[in-house]
Amino acid sequence: MPDLGRRPPWGAYALKTLLHGGDLEAFGRQNPEATRPLIDLSTGINPHAYETGVDKGWMTRLPNHVDEETCRLAFATYAGVDPALVQVMPGTQTIISGLPHLFHKKRIAILSPTYGEHDASWRAAGHVLAQYPASEVLTADADIIVVTNPNNPDGFVFEAEALRACQARQRERGGWLIVDEAFVDCTPEFSVAPDVQNGGLLVLRSFGKFFGLAGLRLGFLLGPAEVSAPLVERMGPWGVSTPALCIAAKAYDDTAWIAETRKSLREQMERLRDRVTPLLGKEVGLTPLFMLLECADARAAAALMADHGIFVRTFPNMRDYLRLGLPGEPWAWERLETALTEWEHKNEC
Repeated sequence: MPDLGRRPPWGAYALKTLLHGGDLEAFGRQNPEATRPLIDLSTGINPHAYETGVDKGWMTRLPNHVDEETCRLAFATYAGVDPALVQVMPGTQTIISGLPHLFHKKRIAILSPTYGEHDASWRAAGHVLAQYPASEVLTADADIIVVTNPNNPDGFVFEAEALRACQARQRERGGWLIVDEAFVDCTPEFSVAPDVQNGGLLVLRSFGKFFGLAGLRLGFLLGPAEVSAPLVERMGPWGVSTPALCIAAKAYDDTAWIAETRKSLREQMERLRDRVTPLLGKEVGLTPLFMLLECADARAAAALMADHGIFVRTFPNMRDYLRLGLPGEPWAWERLETALTEWEHKNEC
């Protein structure tokens, strides 16, 4: 195990808050005349959430060791990873923010574009960053290489063999490959979670996106205890709630729901793709949970959607791009259809 070096003090750096999708309340305040109820297509969260069947007891007692171990084992079986290499955490954002503080100053190669908190967190912790496109990042000369797979926002997918080759190179040089697999549940064949046992690799996994329960704040850090222990220690006792642990343990064991949901999400995304792409612009990439379009009038399209109470994702540094997640209920699909028809007629004039 390579020496992680002197660690900077916790709290020594202030993180800059980035703008994200998902804040439906703020969207509503900005668009007071928009049609209600509001529809959130700004995230890649499954709109058909897992039925939790919440037990009142889960809400009234502190989480215990059995709860955590049951959740850990259920996830480990689901992901095909040694349970000893799994740490249960209160959401992957906690991991993203905390990991950079476990290492002394390093040279970081990070995929670009990708989820902005990766870049922000490593910079805030005082590391030296360089951004690379997908075609170059896995061969970058860096102590730590950070990628998201499938990538957010463009849906780009690294083949597992390419990631394993990068892992081997990083391991040989005493470095690390970090893979954020927040959106991999729909396409588990791209996961490298089982390979953490071979060293040189840390994997982040999210519960909330695929299971549609982002509010539970549950994630997993996969890697050796020598790396993850400081994060777990800082989290302290009861870092993950009893409902999160119990619901996740139940969900990961529900193989029928998982299989049906993977199939259903693919079908829904094909439906969205077939309707949206001819009208809004060129498809840049997609996963079963979101798609990214190159749209010359992205801001105008987002404004029209907002009038209909539909929140889609735009990007300050990529002004021609628009990201959409899946509608949920039939009425949400109907409202989106109304907005798309209006956009079509507007652009015919």
